[in-house]
Amino acid sequence: MFLLSLDEIERVKRLRNIRGITGLADASGMDRKTWSKAIRDRRPTPQVLDALATLGARPDRVLIAEEPISTSSAA
Repeated sequence: MFLLSLDEIERVKRLRNIRGITGLADASGMDRKTWSKAIRDRRPTPQVLDALATLGARPDRVLIAEEPISTSSAA
């Protein structure tokens, strides 16, 4: 599964001098609740991905692969 990169979101915020979720909402035209959910759940939605692209996120850094949890035991 792919997740939003919190590092890339923070980089975009620094790049645009955005402080907090309210700043993201103002800069992107999306509401604070959408940003709060995106940052909390890290689930990429088309709306969030489009907003990040508009704000200057790097396409190759916006998503990261979730590491699967290993269930094997060491013997």
